[in-house]
Amino acid sequence: MYQLRYRELSRTIFETVLAAVIILLLARLAMFIAFVDTDKLAGKEADLIKLFTTGLLFDLKASTIFMVPVFLAGLAFAAFERAWKGFSAFVRGYSLLVIFGFTLISISNFYYYETYHNHFDIFIFGLAEDDTVAVLANIWQDYPVIRALIAAIIAGALFHLLSSKKPVTTVWSKTAAISYGLIFFSLFAVASRGSVDTFPLRRSNAQISDLNILNKLTPNGLIAISWANKDKRKDAKFDEVEVAEVEQLNMKLFGNKALQQTSAVNPYLEAQAPHVVLALMESMGSNILELDNPQSNDLLGALRPHFESDFLYKRFVSAGDGTAPSLAAILFNSPVRSISHSSAQKTPLAGSIFRPYKEAGYKTVFISPGNMMWRNLVNYLPLQGVDVVYDQNFLMKEYPEAKSQLTAWGVPDEYAFKLAKKLLDESDQPLFINILTVSNHPPYFTPDSYTPGPVDVSAEYQARAGGGEIELDNILKTFQYAADSLGRFIGDVKASDKLADNTVIAATGDHQMRRFEARLPEESMLDSAVPFYLRVPDSILNSREFRYDSQRIGSHKDIMPTLYNLSLSGKPYFNIGGRDLLMTRDDPQRNFGFNESVWINSKGTVNLDDTSKIYPWHGDSLTLDAAVDNPALSQEKISMFIDLQRTFINWEVTQANALTSGHTK
Repeated sequence: MYQLRYRELSRTIFETVLAAVIILLLARLAMFIAFVDTDKLAGKEADLIKLFTTGLLFDLKASTIFMVPVFLAGLAFAAFERAWKGFSAFVRGYSLLVIFGFTLISISNFYYYETYHNHFDIFIFGLAEDDTVAVLANIWQDYPVIRALIAAIIAGALFHLLSSKKPVTTVWSKTAAISYGLIFFSLFAVASRGSVDTFPLRRSNAQISDLNILNKLTPNGLIAISWANKDKRKDAKFDEVEVAEVEQLNMKLFGNKALQQTSAVNPYLEAQAPHVVLALMESMGSNILELDNPQSNDLLGALRPHFESDFLYKRFVSAGDGTAPSLAAILFNSPVRSISHSSAQKTPLAGSIFRPYKEAGYKTVFISPGNMMWRNLVNYLPLQGVDVVYDQNFLMKEYPEAKSQLTAWGVPDEYAFKLAKKLLDESDQPLFINILTVSNHPPYFTPDSYTPGPVDVSAEYQARAGGGEIELDNILKTFQYAADSLGRFIGDVKASDKLADNTVIAATGDHQMRRFEARLPEESMLDSAVPFYLRVPDSILNSREFRYDSQRIGSHKDIMPTLYNLSLSGKPYFNIGGRDLLMTRDDPQRNFGFNESVWINSKGTVNLDDTSKIYPWHGDSLTLDAAVDNPALSQEKISMFIDLQRTFINWEVTQANALTSGHTK
């Protein structure tokens, strides 16, 4: 009888949705207990209510959406008695998979937040876009995979044990059955929308507090994955844009529509073009450097004297919170992290940072101790003006001892720096060398030949590092090793009669140190901060005017304008918001730093999730005071700069033929 089968179907769906909602609620509660500083909750009682009520709506939406297919199919199968038995068994099995999956995703979202300080976002697609085997190896090593699977199995078993299994046998009157059917269908439809208003529950509904962590805990892992998928689709799409649109945005922001600038004319540089080395250091975050102590917890090794004697900018943020977005922003002026393996992977970009050097007669080199099939870089970099790419495969041939030290992510960093020094020693042509390191990354391996300095797994570090499976002292030693490798390279260049006076070296982190809990909101900037180190020979500094201000605000956008003005004379280059950090008078329109999570300026830090507030600097430190209102003009500038970045790359990609005419390809 149809009504009996319909009621059995609705009962199973109700029990599944109820169990799934309970799992998601418990997951949110666990994250709240683990990650929210209760000292920040004073006066936020209303926000806490919104956290769990709005969160409940997201949970209902996710749970019911997953049951929509079986509900719609069940409406048809319920009409056929012979087919119903098999379908009913399928629904019970499907419900078990839903409970298992929801549990596993909720646990994964917990550890994702612990690592990235965010719910699932676009980075989750790194499993497919990065070296999948290496990522899976890291997950297995650093996270409680077995315990998570056991927990998911237990949740499924409990659901199976407690759920109803007897068929519905009591026949209701036609009126009661129809009323029940309509009520259940209506409630199911409302729950799947998450709202009875005109609009369904949307992403903006998760913005429930000025305490940003509460906003991040409002959606569950399933909803967060759906948002990440939408972001990924948008990220990889390039719309045709006319140059006038880009120039108009540039004019509004910086008072000049020109997308290209020209480095200062410098006769010394014309006569003697220096080598330029730019190192992008894996996970060299300012957050963990706050724990650095030369006597007890040495995180810098041989890099320390250079940090102390050369230029160092600390109020500086990475472009992205991962390697891929920062690399794309620095090398290609692209906010699209996947550009090297996107639909534009065969499109040459005029805004590539290598082109000005190519046109000035430099040989352009890219070195990484990792495998540069990663994100298709081995094919994409030559298209963007790189003469030669060296990765782990070449390094293991050049240095056979490196082969036995190969990890899932590559060989130790020291071999990349050894090769860079060798190339510099042997070259009679000016070189622009870009180095991407990998060592400071799970599995946190240091060569046996390396003797680490002192490290201290302090109580504070243990509290901030979370519950990873890797020994914490290995993480500190690997951070030290990577910094030490860079420091030894800089020391070797300075000690070289051939290189000391004609080699500019810059280094920065690609993103913050992961698995290091931030105290929010006062450490919002620190959680995205990376140092920017700059070594410039006196001969070059004496050839120009400059001013070093260690408190000058900056981000990855400022690296190349600074390097161009230290190495190229009167050469044009594309520039999106950057400026020479050593200019004598800072440019007030470009005196800001941009990261995909925060915006910094001379006043403080703005979280991009809520640009209406700004957190002022706490003295000269990298921490912040309580939020105040952010002026409307500042909010508009942030929005326009984000638009400018995206519009520029769209223009570059869609107008590639016109842009690259006359440029070195």
